[in-house]
Amino acid sequence: MVRKVKTEKGKKKQVKKIIIIVLITIILIALFGFCLWKFVFDKKDNKVAQPVKILDSLDEYGYDLSDKDSSYYKKEYESLKSLLKSDNVDEKEYSTLVARMFTIDLYTLSTKINKYDVGGAEFYHKNKKAMFEQKVMDTLYSTMLDNTFGDRKQELPEVKDIETVSVEETTYKIDETDVEGYLVKLNITYVKDLNYDTEASVVVCKEDGVRWSVVDFQPTLNPKYK
Repeated sequence: MVRKVKTEKGKKKQVKKIIIIVLITIILIALFGFCLWKFVFDKKDNKVAQPVKILDSLDEYGYDLSDKDSSYYKKEYESLKSLLKSDNVDEKEYSTLVARMFTIDLYTLSTKINKYDVGGAEFYHKNKKAMFEQKVMDTLYSTMLDNTFGDRKQELPEVKDIETVSVEETTYKIDETDVEGYLVKLNITYVKDLNYDTEASVVVCKEDGVRWSVVDFQPTLNPKYK
């Protein structure tokens, strides 16, 4: 009788040990699965966004050069910097370079972080800049994927060359006032043809008597104005 009682107690202890072992195994498997998901499949959580570095600035005019700008844009920037540092600034050449750099930056989508990183915005007139940025985000940049962590696979355009077709004197109405400026017409060539605009007409006017700023842009060599 005593032996039977001991045997039953032994069985109960053995069952408890098995249950404990099973529970520990389940917990370990769950922990392993969580770690695998966290550190292997959820890779983005372990990435750090790289800050944009400013390489050069023309503070008086509100232009700057960053490390993410394309090599072609950097070349044009150096031309603009050289012009603005000269004793006698050729206003026509200055306005033409603004139109060219604006167009290069606008259509080089490959260097942009996301759709909110609107190219050419720093060249736009302060009274019209917000409207321009919103329009670009809603149209040209609307399908751009985020590249905060440098893992974007989307193919986006990069401007390879800008040809100045013509530069004409013009007037443009800003806040009911006619302002003198230049209409710069351009042809655009890309590193790879992805069916983006290949023509541009850019109106550039003097802003606050200091810098030339873009006040109108149309993706055609035959623009229409009201």
